[in-house]
Amino acid sequence: MYALGAAAVAAVVWAAVRLREAPPSPPPSTPVTPEDRARERARERARGALQGVANRSHALMPPGFEALWLAMPVEDLRRLRPRASPAQGMDTHLEETTEEGARVVYLTTPPGIVTQVQFLSRLTSTEELLPHFQALRARYGEPTGFWDCPEAPDRSPVRRITWRREHASVMEAILVYAGRVSVTLVVAATGDVASALARSQCRPVTRQSLDAWPVAQELRGRQTPLTPTMR
Repeated sequence: MYALGAAAVAAVVWAAVRLREAPPSPPPSTPVTPEDRARERARERARGALQGVANRSHALMPPGFEALWLAMPVEDLRRLRPRASPAQGMDTHLEETTEEGARVVYLTTPPGIVTQVQFLSRLTSTEELLPHFQALRARYGEPTGFWDCPEAPDRSPVRRITWRREHASVMEAILVYAGRVSVTLVVAATGDVASALARSQCRPVTRQSLDAWPVAQELRGRQTPLTPTMR
């Protein structure tokens, strides 16, 4: 019995020693550098400035893209749109081509926030302009502005149609050239839309000039091959 009692005491002592031992140390974490903190602060500032835009932009995205929003992190964009990849020669752009042949361009800020989405496609003829516009009006309501943007060394003349909202807006740029029509639908912050109109020196279209559609005699600026689609 003595031997049995000694064994029991030894077991109790061993258990007590084990309890007093320090728990195993967690694996070392990757140190956070000042550059990491600066990037995170820049990301938060950009996201905060676009919060109002983010709350409103869901409803402005075209069908099939309703899950996207402005100010979303690029990581979320890649998860939702796995076909999006860096645009050639543009560090802050991602792009993809849809099954219908339209090209989608995502503009981002260096901290990794989506600030603008552009949908580029082509109508097969000028006769499709009216039904195309009617579809846009059914989607977004009556336009808040029609604009003619003149030709410049780096761009062709286009007509733009805007649907202005409080935080995020929609703008359609329509380029007519040699009987073909290229259209670019842009979802962006309202301030960015206004800045784009100012940079391109766009002027409001009057009732008298509404039918005088600008037609490009030559293509200027960066051109992208597009498959004719009807959105």
